[in-house]
Parts: sequence; structure tokens; C-alpha cells
Amino acid sequence: MCFVDVTREERPVLSPDDWFALILHGFDRKQGTAARPTLDCSGSPVVWNEPAADECSEAGPEVIPLPPAERLTEEDLVMETIQADVRLVWVIARRFSNGEALGPIGLVERTDKGIIVRALGSLRSFPQQAKLRLERSGEVDVLVAEGDQCTEEEPIVCHRFARLLPMRNGRFFAEAVTSEAGRCLGPAWFPLGREQLMEVSGGLQRKMEQSSTLKFTSEGILLNEMVSMHDIDPKRPSMPPRAYRRAQAERVLRVEGNRLVGTESSLWIQLMGQELRGGATPVEPVLIATPRPSKTLPAGVQAKDSP
Repeated sequence: MCFVDVTREERPVLSPDDWFALILHGFDRKQGTAARPTLDCSGSPVVWNEPAADECSEAGPEVIPLPPAERLTEEDLVMETIQADVRLVWVIARRFSNGEALGPIGLVERTDKGIIVRALGSLRSFPQQAKLRLERSGEVDVLVAEGDQCTEEEPIVCHRFARLLPMRNGRFFAEAVTSEAGRCLGPAWFPLGREQLMEVSGGLQRKMEQSSTLKFTSEGILLNEMVSMHDIDPKRPSMPPRAYRRAQAERVLRVEGNRLVGTESSLWIQLMGQELRGGATPVEPVLIATPRPSKTLPAGVQAKDSP
């Protein structure tokens, strides 16, 4: 996709600016800024579209973009070693109110003659404690991007999320999950843990909690979901929560041609729909604004490194 003629002897260690210049089209080294609108090194726009509520069983998360950073720093670089001389490199060009970030991601190989970008795409994910990897599903490699969304106030609570982007012909694709019949089931965005508080009849509050795991096999991607519900009486805070319901399901995802196909919508959405139809009212979660991460670098970030 892109190539830089820089030998190991000329530059054995690459700086963050070197990586920005490699992945971003029009990166200004002096100002430390990317061109607007943001383009990857191939000249393709760095954009992201989540499934809308009127299109899918589950819509993508709604977020508010934060103002662009004055300049890119090492905090805007996430790298993960895939194998010797091969890395996934994610450059964060924009951040959002819920803690997510957006930017180009490249599969990069360093050779004796220079640095080659083997695959490119746009990634929106949580950069806190980020982990990037490639998994195999059938005949297709799939980018898995995991990251944490954490509260800013004590006690700090974090939930982990995963994005899946199939790689085809040198591009990472942000695809929605569809049914066999082509109906949109939701984004390829999977909370590995989340919770929601709702007001229910009788003055009670009902807390929904989900935990999920992803497993990659030759048959497909297995998503095991477990959802538990507990009722809380706000007028009697000393009383322990009362178990209301517990459910578990396994979804199977497969990369078929140019589609990411799922067997059904998420268990969370199914149960949430039942609660809403029964009169429950969600208590809106507070958006988490993180203009910049803490001084502690997220996992995978290195100030100066070379594959």
C-alpha cells in the first residue's frame, strides 16, 4: 500500500514522527499535525460510519467528537508486534467523548530495503490498555482491537470492548454483522463487559450486567454472552440486590465473501428489548470525556521503537 525507502542502517530506531509520516498522508513534522480531513498514506479518507438505529437491531455507540489535538505525540501511537519485523501500527487522529479514538491502522513490515505497509484501514476503538492482533477466521485474517472504557472518578470502573475488522485485498473493513438473509444485526463491536441500570415498576431499579468472550476457530468466531439481572430497592440501600434473571447464549460469526455473517442479534439486545417493552426506563449512562490519556502510556505504545 505504501513504502518508505529507509534502511536499517540509515535509521535503526524510528521515532513517533517517523511512524506518523509513514501512516498519515500530509503529516507535518514541524507542526506535528495531520492534514484535515485526515488521510491515510494511500490518500484514502480516514472515516467511520456506525450502523444507525433505524437500520440495525443494535446501533453503534453515539459519541461526540472532541477538538483535534494541537499536535500528535507518542500518546497517539499504538503498536503491537505480530511477528519478527511485522507490526500493527495505529495512529490516533481524533478522540471522542466516550473515550474512543479514530485513526488509520496499518500492517507494517520492515525489510532490509525499507518499510512497507501491507494493509491499511480506519480503526475506531478504545486506546486505553489497547491490544491489537490478527486472528484467522476461515480463509480471512481478522483484525481484533481491544481496549478499555473507564470512569474518571473513584472508584474507577473499566469495561473492555473489542472491534473486529476483516482484512481483504490489503484493506481492513469496518463491516456490520448481518444475518444470512442480509438483515443488519449490529456493528462488529462487542462489549466484553458492560452494565445498564433501569427504573422498573414498584420503585425498584434493575441492573443488567453482561460478560462476553471471543474465540476464533476454523468454523467461525464464537461469541459467548452471559447476562445477569438484579433488582435493587433504592429506599432500602442496606438490602443486598435480589437476583432476577440470568441467561447465556453463544453466537457464531463467519466471514463469508464480503460479509460478516451472524446467527442472531446479541443476547443483550434481546433481553433489553423485553425489558423496554415491559415498561422499564433506562438510566442514561454518563459519557466519559477523555481529551487526553493519562501520562501512563497505554499498553502497546512505545516512545521509540523499530520493528
